[in-house]
Amino acid sequence: MPDKVRLGVIGCGGISRSHVQGYRRLKQGGCQEFEVTVCCDNNEEVARQRAEEIACFQPRRPVVVTEWEKVASSGLVDGVDICLPHFLHHPVAISFLKSGIHVLMEKPLGITLKAARLMVETARKKKMVLASAENVRRYLPARATAWALTRAGLIGQIRMVTVAHLSYGPFDYENPAMKWRGVKLLVGGGMIMDSGAHFADMMLYLFGQPEEISCTMLTSDRRVIKGLPVLGEAPADVEDAWHAVIKYPRGPLVTWTYSRSLIGEPLVVGLYHGSEGTARDRSFVFHCFQAGGDIQLQDGQKISAEEQQARYLLQLTEEEKQRLFPYGCTDGFAVEVWDFVDAISKGRSPEIDGESGIQAMAFCEACFESATAGKPVSYHDVLHGRIETYQAPINAFWKI
Repeated sequence: MPDKVRLGVIGCGGISRSHVQGYRRLKQGGCQEFEVTVCCDNNEEVARQRAEEIACFQPRRPVVVTEWEKVASSGLVDGVDICLPHFLHHPVAISFLKSGIHVLMEKPLGITLKAARLMVETARKKKMVLASAENVRRYLPARATAWALTRAGLIGQIRMVTVAHLSYGPFDYENPAMKWRGVKLLVGGGMIMDSGAHFADMMLYLFGQPEEISCTMLTSDRRVIKGLPVLGEAPADVEDAWHAVIKYPRGPLVTWTYSRSLIGEPLVVGLYHGSEGTARDRSFVFHCFQAGGDIQLQDGQKISAEEQQARYLLQLTEEEKQRLFPYGCTDGFAVEVWDFVDAISKGRSPEIDGESGIQAMAFCEACFESATAGKPVSYHDVLHGRIETYQAPINAFWKI
């Protein structure tokens, strides 16, 4: 392995901006463990834009490439940070892994669980690092609130979680970045799978694997989307509303509700009720505790997110601080990139690996499978591929 891990950014659209900001924060903190050597996108203009941004904080400007296949055979990268539409996740990742190149994959790991398992199996066979780019749990406020609710037990035993985001905000299907998000065959599923991947990961982080998930979902926006990749045009068919109930064998009852099609007064709430108090999420509630959460106890005492963070940091060792917040970075994107680079350098598993990505996906897929079946489903049956009715047409279309 060279002195610095050489990274390629594959896909230079919107989310890659946040990844590049993470690189910048690491460099500003003194991290010299990696260099971005390639920016790749079929839109050369956006690839050049990312390369210019990166050239502002490292000595050399990354090479701009318009075909990801050429990156795999270029000899210019040790690992790639893939920020592509969901339908491209598994073919691109598997190609890089087979070429001996490590992969950091934006969420969700794959378009279906079967696709994700192929990625994990390839990484295992080739002995390569496959990391899931989950940033939310890695922010300082999220780490601190998770500690406060679980290890410190500041609100006692958590009995019920209520997360809801109800509003009116139809997707802009004229925007190329949103077109593919409206069609199941290209995205795998709507917001349950997309932003919901963060919610799923945090539920697993806080409470472990659920026992059963029951979900009802609706699709009211069925506009025909034109200019789609691969399909040309198709009606929108992803869910734009749902209500899910998640049951744990020895944990809280979780309700998770969303709509972007309700006209009138919005409702946004993230409440975690315990035996001794309540935590209220300050964040976009699907990005659980990214901005922290405020606690109110039964006796009226309040514990702010800032106080929780101070307590949390005091109980960490210096080794833990460096591992969780390398180079003083508390930004989730910076931490996920460093963890990927460090895993490559040291030949270790990343904190959130491919298996972790599969578990978060199974949480989301269980919602789809329950809604499709019209009844509750076992999380473990979905996780292990025993239920895949919703995913079957996607697998068939992509020959997975």
